[in-house]
Amino acid sequence: MTGDLTTVSLTRVATTTEAAVDEALDLLGDPLRDVGKGDRVVIKPNMFQRKPGFRTSPELLLAVAARASARGAEVYVAERTHVLKEILDGAPVHRYAKVVSFDDRPLRVTQVPGATSLRVPIAIPDLVLDCDFFIGAPQLRTHSSVVLTNAMKNLVGLLPGFTTRIVHMAGVEEAIVDLNLLRPQHLVVCDATNVIEGNYPMEGSLREIGLVAASRNAVAMDVTMAAVAGVGSWELAYLRDAHERGLGPIDLADVDVRGTPVEDAAFKILRAPVDLTPPREGIHVHAETACEDCRRWVAAAMHRLRDDLLVFPGELTILSGPMERLPALRGTAVLVGNAMYEHRDAGVYLEGCPPRAIQTAGLRYAMGHTVTEAEATQFRVPRQGPAPEADGGLSGMSLEEWV
Repeated sequence: MTGDLTTVSLTRVATTTEAAVDEALDLLGDPLRDVGKGDRVVIKPNMFQRKPGFRTSPELLLAVAARASARGAEVYVAERTHVLKEILDGAPVHRYAKVVSFDDRPLRVTQVPGATSLRVPIAIPDLVLDCDFFIGAPQLRTHSSVVLTNAMKNLVGLLPGFTTRIVHMAGVEEAIVDLNLLRPQHLVVCDATNVIEGNYPMEGSLREIGLVAASRNAVAMDVTMAAVAGVGSWELAYLRDAHERGLGPIDLADVDVRGTPVEDAAFKILRAPVDLTPPREGIHVHAETACEDCRRWVAAAMHRLRDDLLVFPGELTILSGPMERLPALRGTAVLVGNAMYEHRDAGVYLEGCPPRAIQTAGLRYAMGHTVTEAEATQFRVPRQGPAPEADGGLSGMSLEEWV
């Protein structure tokens, strides 16, 4: 790959986010030059959480939408769920774009060409498939299972409503690449003005960084921003897979970084915890055979629920990974990941590779906590066991916000 497809521009926010976006796009040589009058342009942000700051900057969206609109395009800002519309209600971006939820759009059942994980047809909003120019506007974040998320993983949000669960059931790392095969991004504008770090999406914290990046290649973008955040691109399984499938470079040396040098922009992002040491005696963890994503999920879940685990009076056995025979189950058993399917009636079963953040509800249920009606749909109890008791409401984030 040559030219535009290996170029990433990196800029600091010296005055305004809008000015930084303009500088980043100018460094690419006007990547919107292919947009013509009447073309349909879709901008896909990370904007499905109500928590302040846990979203793409509205100022960045405004700058991108205004630039596309100036070329005579019909511009949409679109994201799964209606949270997007709540956040942007009355925002200036409405002057340049229509703000829509994928939940409101007709769906088209589509086969992903060359898929290795999402091999069955999936339902995709028509707007995604029919647009002339597709722009990703992710926010740089850590992730408790896949380490780091940015341009490529942003496309999981193409799936409307709660159907993101399909990605975890099929295997999230390869599914990310499949979605990027289905809908390549003509342009990515990365929001690292503020990043989310730590044990996200189970927890996470906001950190001001003050960077904007742009590229015409999502893989080159993620390789660059991983380096900026102190994460090796080879650590990210979806980047290795994307490179092997010819979607972009894996080595930073193969990326033409313009503007602020990586070493000048670099910072050390706080990663999600990976320690599988139980917080106390009586909590037993068997995950030696689990894949890296499921091992990281177990570590992150124990960190998130540490206080609950410390006061839980009983014993708990957490298992993950292929096992011909189960070890001794002491107390309540929780089985994590698709590899535990054959043993699913041995305890509370959390499917997925890895499970989603909301599925920590299964661990809470195993400790005797009441779960919400929505959370109760996210795990399976033994067929001879009682159905989860629900309290009828959601606390904290809503179901669609847990990914």
